[in-house]
Amino acid sequence: MLTPLSVAVAYIHENGEELERARLTGLLGRSRVEAKVARSLLARQNEDGGFPFGLIPGRPSAVTATTTALQWMQDLRLLPSVYVERAAAYLLTIQRPDGAWDESPGVLRYDPPAWARPGSALSRACCTAVTASWLVRLRGRRYDAVTRATTFLRETHNDRWPEDEPTQITALVAGALLMVEGFSSPVVSAGLEVLRAHAPDGWSADCVTDALAALHQGGMPEDDPLIATGLQRLVALQRADGGWSSEFGVDHDVDLSLRAFSVLLAHGVCGSSAPPP
Repeated sequence: MLTPLSVAVAYIHENGEELERARLTGLLGRSRVEAKVARSLLARQNEDGGFPFGLIPGRPSAVTATTTALQWMQDLRLLPSVYVERAAAYLLTIQRPDGAWDESPGVLRYDPPAWARPGSALSRACCTAVTASWLVRLRGRRYDAVTRATTFLRETHNDRWPEDEPTQITALVAGALLMVEGFSSPVVSAGLEVLRAHAPDGWSADCVTDALAALHQGGMPEDDPLIATGLQRLVALQRADGGWSSEFGVDHDVDLSLRAFSVLLAHGVCGSSAPPP
């Protein structure tokens, strides 16, 4: 019987490039990717350890690209490796004095989206949450840079969560704080309430995928209604060909489908539908 996972595998195999198919193989359990395939990603790493904006060689290193590359390296089973250590070192060198990360000013010439536009509150929230989450995984939640980042996120979301903050960013921040502070944190509780108030049945495929991934990393229980409803939404958005449509264009469909596949795999969704809320 066809399942969300099986049709996603078929879609990625048919439509993905070599690197994307290798990421799928890693997600399915292969212990190590072929060196030739890995080089197609690793060759893009800049001398400072970061990865270029949009993962396009020749561009300046960017927080969003570096954390994306870390995810791809995890998919490829390249953790740990010297490439991961260099990427982490780059991120540590550009942490701001207030504990936050912001996107590199050099990316402005490439017309980045709002959440990656340097100098904006959205960029700092997004970059800080994603980078802190990675450093928890690589260095531990008591690492100094993580503590400083958590303080920044808590202070900027303490009184009230910004009303104009996109749901994806709220989920990223809540997930990062969950990893460090757990459910006892009042700020975490407030963030989860914001997410519950905006039901996942209206979220885009990109949004629900990123939110579920962030909350899973934070340790959100599988039986939480927010997770169950989100999984139902993700399965409902899967196309008949097994892929998902990205709001950023068809060029991003395979990458989104890989991320969605990873989320379903992590939550144990293998049947014809997600678990009921």
